[in-house]
Amino acid sequence: MKMKLLLLFAILVITISPVMAGNNTTVVDNPTQYLSDEPMTEALESGDSNISFSDGYKGYCIEWGEHSAEKGDKFYVHDGDVDNNIKTFFVYFYEESQRDVIATQHMIWKFTDNKQFSRFNQTLYEKIIEKSATVKVPNDGVLKINDTTEMVYSFRNFISNINEYQNYFAYKIYFRNITLQNNLTQNSTGNGSDSTSQNTTNQTNIKENLTQNHTNASFKKTRFAKVNGSYETGNPLVLLLLSLAVLVFKRRN
Repeated sequence: MKMKLLLLFAILVITISPVMAGNNTTVVDNPTQYLSDEPMTEALESGDSNISFSDGYKGYCIEWGEHSAEKGDKFYVHDGDVDNNIKTFFVYFYEESQRDVIATQHMIWKFTDNKQFSRFNQTLYEKIIEKSATVKVPNDGVLKINDTTEMVYSFRNFISNINEYQNYFAYKIYFRNITLQNNLTQNSTGNGSDSTSQNTTNQTNIKENLTQNHTNASFKKTRFAKVNGSYETGNPLVLLLLSLAVLVFKRRN
């Protein structure tokens, strides 16, 4: 009886232990951490205004009063729509957005938090609002500046993986020469056509040469086989000569 009780107790312990161990693995170290399956980027410097990130974007904080980024902080790259007023500011008033980092940060805080600071430009703000009402700037796009130049831009929201930290408006803007781009395309097409045509011709010539060589080789092989055929024992002429030689040899004996 005691043996049966001990065996039953052992079975209960083995059954319950994995359940207890599994419950211990559900503890969350940081309850305020923001979790997402979006790709991540990293702050390359500390601060809140025009700081650099590991994916090539630069960013401004968009939540006044929250903790600014520290070097090495992680952010989720959120693919949602970015505030159209801010995008209009950077695309259609690009020079103003790059002139004074602090003034640009104050303009952004006006849009995101309705905060007005010392370097806020009311006149520029009204122009941005007016322009923003007439255009819808995509997160990624190209804007023709003149006949030879165009702007290429990309905007993202960077979401901190810690709830108490700032989120950032991120941008990447560069300019490229339209004429140069067209010439590169034409040259690429021209070179591709010439190379393809020349390579095709060369390949055809090679194929013809190979075919000709193969024909010559076949002819030589056939002729060689015909010559050798006269010496093979299966040839009727050879058999006749051998038979006559045997008869002559027998008669002499």
